[in-house]
Amino acid sequence: MKNLKIAATSLGAVLLAVGFLALIGGATTFAQEGPAVIGDLALVKYVCPSDIGENGATIPAGCVDANDPNGADVPVIPVAGSVSFLYRVTYSCPPSVVCEPLNPISVTISDNQLPSTVPSVFGPLNDANNNNLLDPGDVWLYKVRGLSAIDLAQPGVTLPGGGPVAGCANAGDGAGSRPTYVNRARVTGPSTSDEDPAAYCNPPATPTPTATVVQPTPTDTPTSTPTQVIVTPIITPTPGPTPTPVPVPEPVTVVLFGAGLAALSAALAARRRSGNK
Repeated sequence: MKNLKIAATSLGAVLLAVGFLALIGGATTFAQEGPAVIGDLALVKYVCPSDIGENGATIPAGCVDANDPNGADVPVIPVAGSVSFLYRVTYSCPPSVVCEPLNPISVTISDNQLPSTVPSVFGPLNDANNNNLLDPGDVWLYKVRGLSAIDLAQPGVTLPGGGPVAGCANAGDGAGSRPTYVNRARVTGPSTSDEDPAAYCNPPATPTPTATVVQPTPTDTPTSTPTQVIVTPIITPTPGPTPTPVPVPEPVTVVLFGAGLAALSAALAARRRSGNK
C-alpha cells in the first residue's frame, strides 16, 4: 500500500510538470500571435547642391548633413542654383524582439519649409534580403528634387517654416555670417518618428555698381589771336578792242625805161655814197 501511495504521488508530480510545460508553451504561442511590433526609425537629412535625379542606391557626391547652420559643411549655393534634399531612414528593432518589416511607402516624411511637398522613395541604401521592404537593419533613401535656391538676402523674404536665420559663419568660402536657410524634416512610421535639420546659404551678394557721373573740370577759355587773312583779288583783264588789221598793199611792180631808169640808178648811187661817209 505504501508503494502505491508513492507511485501515485510521483504520477501527480509528473502530470503537474507536464501541465506547467504545456501552459508555458501555450503562453509562448499566444505571445507570437499578438500585435505586430514596430521598431524604431532614425532620420538623417542631407542637402545637395545639385539635382540628384529620380532614383539611386547611394548618397550622391556633394550631399552633406549640414545640421548645424554655422557648421563648416553648410553648402554655399548660388541664388536659383539647383537644390535637392535627401532623407536617410534607418529601421532598427530592440534586442530580443521580433519586429515587423515596413513597406517603404508606409514611411512618411514632412518638412517644415516644404509644407506642400511629400518626399518620395529614392531607393534602398541597404536592403539586406532584397525583398523591397524596410526590415530591421535596412536603410532606405527618400528625396525631394528639382528645387532652386532662394535669394536669402532679399529684403523682406520669409520662409514657410520661419527664417532665414543667421548662419554660415564657418562656410567654406570664408565670407562669414549671413542669412541661412534651415529646414527640419520628420520621419514618421506606424508608431515611431524622428527629426533632423539641414541648412544652406547663398554667396555674399555682389553690390550693384553705381554709375559715376564725371563732371568736367572748369578751365580758362584761351583767348584766340585773330588771324589776318589777306585776300589778293584776282584781276581778270578786260578784253580791249580787237586791233584792226593793217592792210598790206599788194606789191607794185614798176617798170622804168630810159631816163627814169637812169635817174633811179643815179639816186641809188648817191645814197650809197652818203652811207659810206
